[in-house]
Amino acid sequence: MKCTFKSKAFTLIELLVVISIIALLVSILMPALNKARDQAKKTVCSSNLRSLAMATIYYCGDNQGNTPYASNTWVDGSVTKPGWCGYTYDANGENTLDPQVQNYGNSTDTYTGLVKGQLWKYIESTDCWRCPADPDKLQVRSYGMAAQWQSKFTQSDKSVNYDTSTTGKVFNKIDSIKRPSERFLFVDGIGKNKDAYFALWYGKSQWWNIPSYKHSQSALNGFADGHVDPYKFSMETYKAIKEAYAVADGAYKMPQVDMPSEDLKYFQRATWGNLGWQP
Repeated sequence: MKCTFKSKAFTLIELLVVISIIALLVSILMPALNKARDQAKKTVCSSNLRSLAMATIYYCGDNQGNTPYASNTWVDGSVTKPGWCGYTYDANGENTLDPQVQNYGNSTDTYTGLVKGQLWKYIESTDCWRCPADPDKLQVRSYGMAAQWQSKFTQSDKSVNYDTSTTGKVFNKIDSIKRPSERFLFVDGIGKNKDAYFALWYGKSQWWNIPSYKHSQSALNGFADGHVDPYKFSMETYKAIKEAYAVADGAYKMPQVDMPSEDLKYFQRATWGNLGWQP
């Protein structure tokens, strides 16, 4: 006896119902998936900043308490040497972020600037220098060292000048600051920060380099005691940072306009210890 099976095709209505259910499930799951993805990037970025902060502390322990140089170069007599990281350029191996990258090795090696930097021996991994949420996929380094640490602007009086009227104190010993848990070592920045330090005005109610806003409207910061904390921006500052980055497609600098917000005060105090202007 021959058995036959009669298949029944979906009707159009049934197919539309199935598609609608799938679309509904996707709409429910996507926010959760995006949140999980963003949290994973935040976790990696926090780990990177903690590694850099601890590497700096170890470096200080090996160098009589002296900190690395916040910029990518410093001058020892007449010799130019790399700072906490040397010159870096983008990962496609074509466009240099600084024309002097060849000072520190093979100019075709994307990671030469990292390998030659003062902190490399304490990390030795190129993954730790870039935030996974950095929108510029060609960047090999997302973080900037706070300019208070042996900055490229260091003067004979150990101060940094961003304008003609006010100065912020620069430190070269990690144990010379009070409340290290409140003072930045590294900031997760955004844009092509060529000189490798996170610059911020001391004597003006203005921003300078652009902090990242990619972690749920927050920036991540590594502190001088080795811990990492997020800082959530107000909506006004958040919008200003997004616009500053979007204007020049990778700009490194905020518009130089007064923005005397609580966000700015927090960043200036965490960088310089106090404000050089009157609120």
